[in-house]
Amino acid sequence: MVLALLTWGVASCSAPTTKEDYLRGFEKFVQEVERDNGKFSEDDWKWANKRFTRYAVEYYDQFREELTLEEKVEVTLLRGRYLAAREGSRLGRTINKNLSKELDQVSKDVKKYLDENLEEDIQEITKGAREIGDSAVKVMEDVLNGLKKKKEN
Repeated sequence: MVLALLTWGVASCSAPTTKEDYLRGFEKFVQEVERDNGKFSEDDWKWANKRFTRYAVEYYDQFREELTLEEKVEVTLLRGRYLAAREGSRLGRTINKNLSKELDQVSKDVKKYLDENLEEDIQEITKGAREIGDSAVKVMEDVLNGLKKKKEN
């Protein structure tokens, strides 16, 4: 992540001097956030949020009068893309954190079941299988006896 921050820091250490520099810089910044957001630490996000505020507010105000309607729409889309990347990253971390908690709990529950109930359940299943087997044998014997009686008649 340090490398990404260094890249952004070097590439964007000075304020844009033209609207073209502003639009190019904002686009590049958003692309880098979209590409690397899954690797961001909390400090990375603090830095990125400050940088975003500069592009979305400070630099925008500086060039607002020069921007065409199309360029203003482009800035709005860049803002949306950044926010989506930021929230997507938070959502992903939250989901991963919650999923990890759920998996840990399931693992504990399975271990508890294996320790406390598995042997008893195996005995019940075995008993049921024997009963089914005994019933199947009885049915087969009845069928065979019935066939013998028919053959004798």
